[in-house]
Amino acid sequence: MLRQVTELEPSNELAWLWLANTAEDPRETLVCIRKVLEINPTNEYAAAGLADALCRAGVVAAKAEDRAQAKLWFAEATDLAPRNETAWLWRAGLADTPEEGIELLQFVIAINPNNERAKQGLAHFQSQVAAKWNCPICEYRGEAGPNTHACPRCRSVVSLENPAAFDAPTGADRRLLEEAAHRIYADLQSHPTPANAFKLGLAYLNLGYADEGIKALQSAVKSRPADGAWKGQVLRFVKHRETARKLADEESRRATTATKPSIFVVDDSPTIRKLVSVTLGTAGYQIVEASDGYEVADRVRQHGAPALFLLDINMPGLDGYQLCKLLRQSAETSRVPIIFLTGKEGFFNKLRGQWAGAVEYLTKPFDPQKLLAAVTKVVPLERRIG
Repeated sequence: MLRQVTELEPSNELAWLWLANTAEDPRETLVCIRKVLEINPTNEYAAAGLADALCRAGVVAAKAEDRAQAKLWFAEATDLAPRNETAWLWRAGLADTPEEGIELLQFVIAINPNNERAKQGLAHFQSQVAAKWNCPICEYRGEAGPNTHACPRCRSVVSLENPAAFDAPTGADRRLLEEAAHRIYADLQSHPTPANAFKLGLAYLNLGYADEGIKALQSAVKSRPADGAWKGQVLRFVKHRETARKLADEESRRATTATKPSIFVVDDSPTIRKLVSVTLGTAGYQIVEASDGYEVADRVRQHGAPALFLLDINMPGLDGYQLCKLLRQSAETSRVPIIFLTGKEGFFNKLRGQWAGAVEYLTKPFDPQKLLAAVTKVVPLERRIG
C-alpha cells in the first residue's frame, strides 16, 4: 500500500519514510531515504539514518559480490559518519591491496583500540606486506627487488598501475618469460579462470605482444565483472595504448607528408581534380584540392604555402587570372610557381598566362604523363630529401 501511495504521490515525504522503515531489502531502504532527502533535505530522521542505511546496503552488495558498489556505499557512509566503526571495517575487508587494508583498519583502531577483528585484520595485512616476493608470471618466491612492480628474477612488470611502463621493452628475461607464457596458456586452457587470463595478459605485454595482451586482459575483466580494481586498470591501460597509437600514427603521417611536395589543385571540375590528384598523388606528391579561388586562402591557412599551384582559368566568380594576381600580391605565395589548366588554346591565351605569372600552360584535356612531366619539371620529386 505504501508503494501505491508513492506511485500516486511521488512527493509524499511521509510515505517514503514509512516505506524505508518497512522495506525488507536494505538497498530499497537506501533508495527510499534518498528520496525523502530529495523531497526535504532537512528531514532529520532520514539524515540521521542515511549512514546506517548505506552500511546495510553495502553489506548486502558485498555478500552479493558486487564489490564496486559496496565500496562506494561504505565510502559514502564513512564520509557522513567518520566514526562509523563498522563501515571502516567493511571497507578494509574490500581493500584491493594490503597497504590499503592497513590504512583503513588504522581508522578502526583509532575509533576503538579494542576491536579484535581490526587487530586480526591488521596483523594479516602486515604479514602480506612483509611477505617475500611472489611473481604471478614466473612464480618466483624470494626476496623483493628495488622495483616493487617488477619481478627480481624474470624482470617482468607485473602491475598495470603505470600503463607507460609497457611503452618500451620492459627488459624482462625473454627465455623465462616465454616458458612462463606457455605454462600460463596451458593452465588457462585447463582452468579458464580470470586470474590465469590476467597473468597471460601481463606475460604477453612483457613480451611485446600488446594486442594479444589486451585481449587476454579484457577476457579476464569480462569474466570477473564484480572486481572494480582489475576493470579500472585494464580500461586505463587500453585507453593509454589507444592514445599512444594515435599519436604515433599522427607523427608518422606528419613525417610522411612533410617529405612530399604539396600541390594545390584549384578547379571547379571534380573530374579534373580527381584526375590530377590520382596522377600526382601516385607519383609521390601531396595533393590539396579546392573547387574555386575563394577556397585557396583557407587551404593556405590550413596547410601552408604549397610547392606549386595548378589553376583552372575558367572558374566561376574568381577566374584563374584574377586568382594568380592575388597570389602574386601575397608575401606567402608570391614566389610559388603556377601552372594554368585551361580548355582554351591559342598564342594570346598562353601569353596572357605568362603575363599573369604562370610558368606553364596546359590545355585540357591533357595526358596524365604530360601533366606529370610538366609538374616534375617545375617541382622535382628529389625535393623530398629536403
